[in-house]
This record gives sequence, structure tokens and C-alpha cells, in this order.
Amino acid sequence: MPALTMRKQRFWKLLGRALEDEELLSLMHDLGLDVEEVTEEYIHVEYNPNRPDYSSPVGIARAAKGLLGIELGLPRYGLHFPKTFIDVDPRLKDVRPYVVSAIVRGLKMGSEELEELINMQEDLHWILGRDRKKVAIGLHDLGAVEPPFHYIAARGDEYEFIPLGNHAPMTLDEILERHEKGVKYAHILEGKPYYPLIVDSRNQVLSFPPIINSRLTELSENTRDIFIDITGTDLDALVKTLNIITTTLADMGGKIERIKVKYQGKTMTTPDFRVKRWRLRVKYVNEVLGLELSTRDVVKALRKMRYGIKIDGDKLLVIPPPYRVDIMHEIDVVEDVAMGIGYHSLEPKQPEVLTYGRIHEDTVLEDIVRDIMIGLGFTEVMNFTLTNLEDSYEKMHVEPHPHIKLKNPVSAEYSILRTWMLPSLMKALSMNVKSLYPQRIFEVGDVIHPDESRPEKAVRRMMMAAVSCHSNSSYSEMKSIVEELLKNLMATGWSLEPYDAMPFIEGRAAEIRWRGRTAGFFGEIHPAVLTEWGITMPAAALELNLTVIKELAKKP
Repeated sequence: MPALTMRKQRFWKLLGRALEDEELLSLMHDLGLDVEEVTEEYIHVEYNPNRPDYSSPVGIARAAKGLLGIELGLPRYGLHFPKTFIDVDPRLKDVRPYVVSAIVRGLKMGSEELEELINMQEDLHWILGRDRKKVAIGLHDLGAVEPPFHYIAARGDEYEFIPLGNHAPMTLDEILERHEKGVKYAHILEGKPYYPLIVDSRNQVLSFPPIINSRLTELSENTRDIFIDITGTDLDALVKTLNIITTTLADMGGKIERIKVKYQGKTMTTPDFRVKRWRLRVKYVNEVLGLELSTRDVVKALRKMRYGIKIDGDKLLVIPPPYRVDIMHEIDVVEDVAMGIGYHSLEPKQPEVLTYGRIHEDTVLEDIVRDIMIGLGFTEVMNFTLTNLEDSYEKMHVEPHPHIKLKNPVSAEYSILRTWMLPSLMKALSMNVKSLYPQRIFEVGDVIHPDESRPEKAVRRMMMAAVSCHSNSSYSEMKSIVEELLKNLMATGWSLEPYDAMPFIEGRAAEIRWRGRTAGFFGEIHPAVLTEWGITMPAAALELNLTVIKELAKKP
């Protein structure tokens, strides 16, 4: 988790009062922060990445003021009319298409405030920016440049400037090849026809996003007005990041001035502090928390969490502050109600109805299958439900199944949810080609399929997959495994039909049919698929749909 070190005197100044260590520890706990260390001068805390507004002492103090009753309700932030603009080169559409911007004037910052601002910038790069790939932040001394600004597409040798940490001008290509930040982040722009660049009206370079800023606009203790540029590939994430930074700077005494962003065919003005309003039922709050709170109690708790509240009949119209980018569902507001009344107020109690727990029927079936497979000489492995298109389909020589793709994957290695299990076992074999043979492995787990008929738009299926890899593995071997497995599962009357499709050898694979439905398939893996995975031994594989087995077993 991201961490933050706060000097106590700085925190007391932001809070407007001093606290004893015991009070401070209790406050941090109520804010959902983990305290790692407390000294006479500092407190070191860790915060959950879903609260990026905690990335600075200002953000934590803002929340603490609410819990302590120092400031209640929705913070008000003035947005001054835009006096300038930044226009966007249409050639950046397939490079780094979006930019949002703002100016914050009238700041008075010392070395401590500058350090906080830089640390917050780096934390936001990691939390919201996916290490600058999705969002990159530029903070500039406005006094060193001349508006308006231009977000342009440039070739690697068209411009040169002095980057931060350097003393001589460098071209864009030279920065990517020789500068420390350029080498680290060059992969983000790899293969792009142009490089993104932000320049002012005098064609001076401010920023080479997402790589490095210009030394020209480096912040100092003399900086009073800051120009903010945030570029990236996800406009919503950019807007959220800008809201966090500008509200933090406003709480540090700055005045926010909006900027017009001119795209080809449209203009938007940023920052935009309009937020989604939530209708919250007090009954729902009490159902979730197991309490009997009145409307007044819920309103009081949410005002302590810095929400704006309007009462609308039996519902509350809840308005989160613009820096609370983590509010995605009604349940998030309920969680804040719990924080507002204090976790210490939630007392555990015994259920009013006597109940007895038992193992879920799915777990029972899975354990039975595990016992059978281990008895047949197989070793269990466990893999992730997350995978990628190349492993799931390309290496298996099959057309992609309908699948669920992650919106913001942390890495390309885990970008989709798996729809079948055999690729996971093939990957396990490929990582053990130097181990002794025979290798017989199996896995019992879940696959996920899209299903528009369900509220969550997806359905979980229990599966079992097995692979036998050695010099004599064959269709006959795997058929004997299928027979023994289904016999022990009390499945009778099943049949086999030809399965002439990848990843199996034609004529050496079969589909398992039971009571009119497909329950699985097995066969000898095609040499082309083995080659894709770097496996030199023959292999035979099986995949069984345990959900189908369970459903059909219930039928008379």
C-alpha cells in the first residue's frame, strides 16, 4: 500500500489543533489508515489505494477535520472563469489523446509544501496513472511561460529542451535514449509515430509527457502560480486526478482558475467539479450495518465525512466532494456512514436465529473430484483465474471464446478472465519442461463466461482439467481416466462423440455427452500446440464441466 510520512507540527497546523499520541492513533484508525510508526516528530501511515485523496497531509487533515467536528459538510471550492486555453493536435489521437489542465494562483509554499506536492504527484502516478501509462502529471511554474498552451505532436528530432535533472539541451530522441526518466518510461511511447509535447505561445517546451518536464518550469519556493497539465489515455481518470490535485492546492490557499481544452470539433473546460449524486435509503443503511439509525444519525455521520446532504422524503440526496473519486456504488456511501459514526460504535452481537454451518455443495463436489484425481496418480496445481488472449487462444490454436476483458489491467499478462482451464495447465507444463517425466497434473477451479441475462453480466462455472505428459501419453490413457472419474461420480449412460478441433489431433479426441448436454472433452494435444508452449513430450488432456455434472446429477 502507498505510504505517507507526516510531520506532526505540519499536521497540527493543517488541523488547527494539536493531539496527544493516543488521540492521533485513534483518529488515524477511524480514517481507515494503518499507522506504521509514531515518533516525537513524525507519524508514518499507510493508506488504501482506493483513497487517492489521502496522498497528501492536506487530504488527510481535510478528512480528519470532519471526524473531529472542526469542519462539517461539503467543502466549497471556487472555480474562476478561464482566461486562457490549451489546444490539442489531432495527430495525438492514437498516441496520447487526452489532456486536462488548470491554473492555481496565489500559493505560498515552502520546502515542506513542495515536497508534499511532489510526493503526491508520484503517488497519483502509481494509483491512478498505472505508472504514467494511463495518467501523467505535469506541475509548472506559470511565471516562466506565456499562455496560451499547445499540446502538439512532434518528431524525435524536432524539439530540444533542458529536462529536469540535466544542464544541457537534449532532443526528444536523446531523452528517451540517455536520460534516466527517458530510459525508464520510453516503453510507453514505443512504436508511436509522434511524441506528445506541451509548449507555450513562444514555443517553449514545458513538458514531454509522460517522460519528463522541462527545467524551465521547475517549481521552487518562489513559485506562486502553478500551471497543471495531465495527459493520458483515459479521460475520466485524468479528470479525477485533476480534481484531487486542484482541491488539495485550494486547501493550501490557492485559487483555482479553469482552462479551456480545445479538441478538434469540441471544447471542454477543466477542472470539472460536477459529481454524481446518490440517493441513499436509511433503511438500506440499517440493513447493511445491522443498526437502527435515524435519518438524523445518518445525516450527521455523512456530514462528518464531508458530504453534502439533502433530505428527499424517505431518501437522502448525497453529494460527495469532488476529490472523493472512490465513490462508485451506494455501498461506498454506507461504508462512510459507518466511518462517520465510528467503528467503535459497531458492537458485535450473536445472530437472533440459531443456525448451523455446513460445507457448500460445490465444495463437496470439488473435494470428491480432487480425491479421485489424486488417487489416479495426478498432482494438483492452482492457477489464476486471470489470463491473457495469447495464452488462452493463440497458443492453443483456437478462435477466442466470448470472454470478459479487464477495463484497466495492471499488466498485459492478466487482461481477461479465463473461459477454459486447459491453457493454464499447458502453461504449467511449459514452465517445467526440465523436470522429470511423466508429469500428470490437474486443477479444479472456476472459469467465467459472459451472460447478459444476469445482473453481474457474467456466470461462474466449476471445471476440472487434467493433463498427462510423457512419452506414452495417448487418447486411450485419457479415456480410461474419464471412465474412472465418471464412474466414481455416479454418472451413467454417458457417451462419446468425435471432437475434431484444436487443440487436439483430428481423430484422437472426443466430446463427452450426458443426458443431452456436453459435459467435457478429452484427447491428444496437437503437435503444433505443444510446439507453441515449448513442450517436447506428447500430452493428452481432459476438461470436465463440473457445473453440468452437478446439474444433471440432480435430475431423476
